[in-house]
Amino acid sequence: MGYMKEKVAYLRGLADGMEIGGDAQGKLLLAMIETMDEMAGTIDENEEAIIDLDECIDDICDELSDIDECLDAMLDDDVCDCCGEDFEDDFVEVECPHCGETVYFDQDMLESDQELICPNCNEPVIPTVQDEDE
Repeated sequence: MGYMKEKVAYLRGLADGMEIGGDAQGKLLLAMIETMDEMAGTIDENEEAIIDLDECIDDICDELSDIDECLDAMLDDDVCDCCGEDFEDDFVEVECPHCGETVYFDQDMLESDQELICPNCNEPVIPTVQDEDE
């Protein structure tokens, strides 16, 4: 039982001990105590929901931290600590002929028949073929 429920139970006990309830003021006080009891129940439910949400947020933050570490490893051309994957040769750097920005494409994307689109200017990018030695 939450703190608010305990306080309302105390008020209810006081009202019962004073034998409040017969006159108009007594009915009003009992109705107010009943309303406070319902409010205390809602507060307890909300507190439990907040605790559950806090745990979910902590889990999401942990997962985002793992993703951030993987992205950092990808950008540093390093091996990812979380999955052990080597990102060094997975991406090819291409300069967009339209906007001049450097964009990165996955090796599989380059080998497929799909048209490569620059994410900056939304124009097609045609990579130049380079020797493996370069």
